Formats: sequence, C-alpha cells, structure tokens
Amino acid sequence: MPLPRRKAVCRPLARQGAESGHNLVYPRRTLSRTLVRALGRGLLPLLFQVDVEGKENFPEGGPLLVVGNHRAVMEAVLIAVYTPWQIEPLGASDVPHERFVQLALDTYGYIPVNRGHFDRRALLQALDVLDQGGIVAIFPEGGIWDAGRMRAQTGVAWLSYRANAPVLPIGFGGTLGALGDALRLKRPRLTMRVGDVMDAASLPEDQSRKGYLQAYAERTVDAIQALVPPEDRAQSPEVQDERFELRVAVWEDGGVPASYPRELSIDHREALAELLHSAPILKIFTSNLDLPTRPLQHLDRCPRPGEIAKAAASVLSYLDEDNPYLLTYRVGPGRAEAMERGLEELLELAHWARDTGLSIELTPVRRYILAETGEEITETQQGTFKGWM
Repeated sequence: MPLPRRKAVCRPLARQGAESGHNLVYPRRTLSRTLVRALGRGLLPLLFQVDVEGKENFPEGGPLLVVGNHRAVMEAVLIAVYTPWQIEPLGASDVPHERFVQLALDTYGYIPVNRGHFDRRALLQALDVLDQGGIVAIFPEGGIWDAGRMRAQTGVAWLSYRANAPVLPIGFGGTLGALGDALRLKRPRLTMRVGDVMDAASLPEDQSRKGYLQAYAERTVDAIQALVPPEDRAQSPEVQDERFELRVAVWEDGGVPASYPRELSIDHREALAELLHSAPILKIFTSNLDLPTRPLQHLDRCPRPGEIAKAAASVLSYLDEDNPYLLTYRVGPGRAEAMERGLEELLELAHWARDTGLSIELTPVRRYILAETGEEITETQQGTFKGWM
C-alpha cells in the first residue's frame, strides 16, 4: 500500500512579479519547462529503460532541496523530468560546458554557480526560490571529476539551514555513458531511487556552525550514496597510499642523454605529476576551454619543448587571469598552489630546452595500493577522461 504524501512545509509564498522583493521569481519559464518535461516523459522511455523507485517519498511541495549523485549528464535530466514539480537547478558556470549541455541548460534555465569560492549571488537566488516555496536541485559533491569520493560541499547545508528547507536524497544508477548508448539504440537501463526526506539543517547550541554544516553536508552525501547501486558508487577502485613522482630526462639529437642546469630543476614534481595524471582536469583545459594543452595529456608522444611551454603557459594564464579557483576547488588551496608552481617550473625548463635545441622526456608516475586486494600498482601511462554523456 503506498504511503501518503508528506505535507509541504508551511511557508507563505511571495507575491509574484516585480513587487515580490525577490531577485528570482519562482516559478519561471513555466511554458518551456512544461514542454521540456512532457517531451522528456515521452522520449526517455523510448531511448532508455527507466526505473523510478520510491515515488511515494515525493513531498507535496516546497521549500525543498533535491539532491543526488552526479556522474553524468542524465542525473540532471531525470530530476527535471521525473520529479513532480518544476525544478530550479543550480549548475556550474565557472567553465564552459559542451555545446549540447549548454543548449539544454539554456533551454531549461538554471542558477549559474561559480565554484571554488562563496558565490553569494547564486546562493541568494536559490534562497529566493526556497523562500517562495520552490524546489531547488543541487549536486552536493559539486562536480563529476571523482564521483563518490569527493568532499561534500556545504552549500546544500547552508541553504537548508537558512531556508529551513528539508532535503530529499535521490540515488541514480546506470547514467555513465548512458546517453551515448541510447543514441546507438542500445536502450540502457537507468535507475532513480528516491529516499526519505531529511529534516532541515538546524544548528545545535553546542556546535560551531562551520562544523555542523560540514557534518550535515556529509550526512546528505551518505544518504545519497546509500541509494546508489553498488556498481555506480565510484568510478574507480578504492585506493590507498597514493603517491606521485615525475621523471625528467633531457636529450640531444640522436638520443644522447644531456643534463640541465640545477636552477631549472622542478621542485614541485609530485604535485605536477598528480596534475598530469588528472585526466578530468586536463580535459577541461583542452575540451571545455579550447586551450592548446593536448601535449600535457599525451606526454607518451614526446611533444616538443615549444609545445610543452605553450601548453603550460596557457594554463597558467587562464588560472591567473580568468579562473583562479579552478584547481583550488578540485584539489584544495595548498595542492593547487603546488601544481601551479610545478607548471611554472616546467615552463622555464621547456623554454630552456627549446632555446638550446634539446628534447624533454616527462614521465608522470602514479603509485597506489588497491584497498580490496592490497596489490601495489604503478602507472606511468596517463589516463583518459571517459566522458560523462
């Protein structure tokens, strides 16, 4: 017997229009979003086998934060199409999206978020929606580059606390690569498991706000992961004792080994090697930003020093002038700074090798232990980003 729907949290709705006092009036784009939802409900069952479990857990209305795991583009599609309300999603805007994704976002509309720092404008717009009894969708891990292993971002907890908004966790399965399979008429299976509504964040008197919000965000991610099928909880096996190193060799024509000045040594080799093994991050520079960074992704092809210098310089310029938080958001401020210093040192070495007519061979090494078997693995081949469609 299905459970009764939960009652909506009682909160007066703001007046609509310019007199509402809100920067973002909810609901908005009603016609286009209704059409998108209707089209999705007609088209998705033709392309996918969609299983939605736990529909009885959908509350009647808001304010409400809908949260889920995020490995691919299809989680956002499923939330927009199969939840019973008009969703107001928060989406990353700190780097350009793929054209298909940007077209979908522009069609449906979203609240853009610049990740890596406190984006007050985006959070206040989300609060506006919640204050009007709206439904906001957010992925609390904040990205897809290491799904299931990333630190929970506190934005969801802050919004829940400020708006007194409950949180509805949803776990998705089968989404990675599903869109590509669907376009090849394979009709892959997607699962969407709706969990129990979590009470709104409420700060205890004996706890600091920062610590409580981080703990609440982590409980939110744990609730999501409990709903995710085991095979979808991580993109890669759990590893322990992960270490990085960078081997640097300089060669004359004909393969004769050469030396380089001590002052051109790369002191931040470990951090630079970690960056060179971070396929999702390197993909951003090459694919999303269209920077000339392919040589850094394919060091096994022995790129020329000039190509290495151009790639390193383009990354450093982008981080300095356009988006200083790109690395910080993904690896933390200390590691991000070390990676940038490593790129600067690599740039100097590449310039010297170019000017002296020598070649550089760079081999980033990743070592780790598989948690399940205890086997020690050494990787010298850079990985590739498998895509998130």
